Amino acid sequence: MKISTIILTSIAFVALGDILLLQHNRSKEEEWNDFRETHHCVPVSVTDGSNRSGYQCDDGQVHYRWRQMR
Repeated sequence: MKISTIILTSIAFVALGDILLLQHNRSKEEEWNDFRETHHCVPVSVTDGSNRSGYQCDDGQVHYRWRQMR
């Protein structure tokens, strides 16, 4: 095989992997949004300086979500 074919195939596999990961992440966010609305979750502040945001839900638990730094 030519080196250019190997490089192009590798780039295609990396791009496909990124697409699949983004699709999976999007579906998880939709599941979380549905859960948050169903259980009437409200944000609670986190003062420990972490990247976590907590949500107090009507199931009596605080659910933590990691925030993406932008």
